[in-house]
Amino acid sequence: MQNYKKNNTCLTFIIGALVGFIIFIAIYGFDVIKFTNDSLIINGYIEKDIAQHYGGWMLYRNSPWRFPLGLGQNMAYPYGTVVSYTDSIPLLAIFFKIFRDFLPATFQYFGFYCLLCFMLQGAFGSLISNLFSKSIITDILASAVFVLSPIMIERAFRHCGLTSHFLILSALYFYFCNKGKTDFKAYLPFFIINVLAITIHPYFLPFTFGIMFAFAVEQFFINKKIVSAPAYVVFSILITLLIGYIIGAFYSTGSMSSFGYGFFNMNLNALINPMSRGFTNWSSVLPVRPNILGQPEAFSYLGLGIILMIPISAFIAVLHYKLNIFKECFEFIFNYYGIIFSTAALFIFAVGDWIMFDEIQIYRIPFPASLMEGLFGIFRANGRFTWLLIYAIVIAIIFCLTRCNKITVTNVLLALLILIQVYDLKDVLNSKHSYFTGSEGDLQGQVYEKILKNSIWDDAAEKYEICTMISSGIANSGIEISVKFGKNGHAANTALEARVDYPKADQLYADTLSKINQGALPENELVMINDINENILNDCIENGYSLYCVETDHLICKNKFSTEEIQKYTSEGNFEIIYSPDFL
Repeated sequence: MQNYKKNNTCLTFIIGALVGFIIFIAIYGFDVIKFTNDSLIINGYIEKDIAQHYGGWMLYRNSPWRFPLGLGQNMAYPYGTVVSYTDSIPLLAIFFKIFRDFLPATFQYFGFYCLLCFMLQGAFGSLISNLFSKSIITDILASAVFVLSPIMIERAFRHCGLTSHFLILSALYFYFCNKGKTDFKAYLPFFIINVLAITIHPYFLPFTFGIMFAFAVEQFFINKKIVSAPAYVVFSILITLLIGYIIGAFYSTGSMSSFGYGFFNMNLNALINPMSRGFTNWSSVLPVRPNILGQPEAFSYLGLGIILMIPISAFIAVLHYKLNIFKECFEFIFNYYGIIFSTAALFIFAVGDWIMFDEIQIYRIPFPASLMEGLFGIFRANGRFTWLLIYAIVIAIIFCLTRCNKITVTNVLLALLILIQVYDLKDVLNSKHSYFTGSEGDLQGQVYEKILKNSIWDDAAEKYEICTMISSGIANSGIEISVKFGKNGHAANTALEARVDYPKADQLYADTLSKINQGALPENELVMINDINENILNDCIENGYSLYCVETDHLICKNKFSTEEIQKYTSEGNFEIIYSPDFL
């Protein structure tokens, strides 16, 4: 691949993007990209995460501007947190906040962003194919193969930021097309991609930096760039850290790491196991294989089309190179050992401390707890780091297929791959299409049922400017609260952030109980708590606060609800007045 470089890159990019657009619309329709339509994400999709991301944006958009730019005081109120910790795609959150005075109350950019990811996935997939293919038809088919990647589709509208697989493909494209170049321009794309990664989702940094590191290592040893190669890497690190600091990617008084490494390990069956969170089986042909721990987070299914094409493409490569196949393999290893090392390193990190296949526990590496909960915990969902290996497999297949002497045979095999892939994924794709286009509703239970059903929550979000949640175990209801209060331009300290400052959370708990005890709870503040005790009840009675039980939570406030509203809440069910001086 080293010597391949085509000139029609602009046309190839546009055609690939068009392929991504067509496939996205075929699956999700047009409604999801409407900025004022949040009905398909407001309660969460597969899990609550996208509602968390949306809630983070809603609270952030009306927060006062602060430094770092991603800091929003209305999130994790009163201390504030940054949109990087709510996975709200900081790049877009900060950009759209500039225009918040002109935006409607309901405004979501997640559908548009997922569309953009599909288009860029197709564009860079087409460009990668263009490096060594012989036909624009081949590039079009190859772009469809990349867009039909199960690992990307699985993240769309579940974790929108993690749908940004184009960051991996773009880094791989510039790794291959700039091979042999040693000047600053060869590294410039990596600088941009790394900055994009930290402003979109930091989980892509190990991929983008890993690919850049591979590029620099090969420059260092093969081209003898002993000074410039390390210097460019260090410069990129510094630029990325600076941009991360500006947007608040490192803004935390708590720990940067979290629980999960070892729990989210990759099972060695992941590439052929069609099980993920939210769907029983991604394959209409292959059975689900046994899995344990939290390994659905490590979803890495290749798709039957890719699986079947691995031996076929390898056979074509053997036919093409014949007796030179071993020589070609050794030359590839010599020329591309950097990317081989990065891919292997990320794969090993994905497998983690517990090596297993199906339910067979092969070996467990006794990593110290300090390492598991510290450094490794920064990227705790380690099973995701198979993605580079998966795209390396796809690129290898396309490269081998293009070694066929007849372009027609190459294109027929790619078309066959696509047909098998679509057939294999048809049940999942149909289910997604049915829900997002509204043609058949929510199939396979893709959407979480609404938790906060009583209309008191909507009224409270209008009447009170602050919602303070001071109990554990209410993260899911807190996500819904964040959206409701955010739409009204109000604040909440809901459990949105991925990295919680627990000392501050404990301090807020103590301060809030103290305000209730001393009768100092502001009129504009609503306190939400799971359980109450006799002391809290007595404090409410003594200070004239209303105490309501709504669904699974309790509300403490200076009452702003009318008699008619209270009657309405009661008639809806799951509402009880524990104490209120206005409704004795």
